[in-house]
Amino acid sequence: MRTRSDDRRGPNLTNVVFMLLVVAISVGVVLTFLVFEPVGSGPEFTITAINATPCPPGEGAPACFQVLVQNTGSRAANVRCELEPAPGTTAVFLTVNPVAYVSAGTIEPNQSIPLTVKVDVTEGNDTVISPSVRCSVSESPQDRSSSVRRSRETRVTGPSPRPSPKGEG
Repeated sequence: MRTRSDDRRGPNLTNVVFMLLVVAISVGVVLTFLVFEPVGSGPEFTITAINATPCPPGEGAPACFQVLVQNTGSRAANVRCELEPAPGTTAVFLTVNPVAYVSAGTIEPNQSIPLTVKVDVTEGNDTVISPSVRCSVSESPQDRSSSVRRSRETRVTGPSPRPSPKGEG
């Protein structure tokens, strides 16, 4: 004859099934967050500052600007930046490729890199205005991202010094 205490010794089937269900749901939620990244995650580059800065010796330009590019996204990536000179000016990066900057390595999240831009005025203009800079995730098989563009004008007025012809100086 079985007593009532014999029935209480082991877990009943309902409790075991309930605990397995709770564990399965917990694992499912964790895996869902690992597999599906939140919308808006990934690398994203933002121009955080465009400030006037002295030009390096020998550049002979009326003005230079330092552009700070920051990875405001959640993953590291390479960056590509392009210039659009303001009307009446010319602008070039002081890098190997003066038309476009492409990072040699990845930029980590929350990391900033400084880029120097040399700006000169065209004939008949005596006002230097900072260029527009557009940066985006560099083309790679893994990442493609929309670009971000920001321009902040910094005007330097007055007579512009012209670089001296070669050989003078």
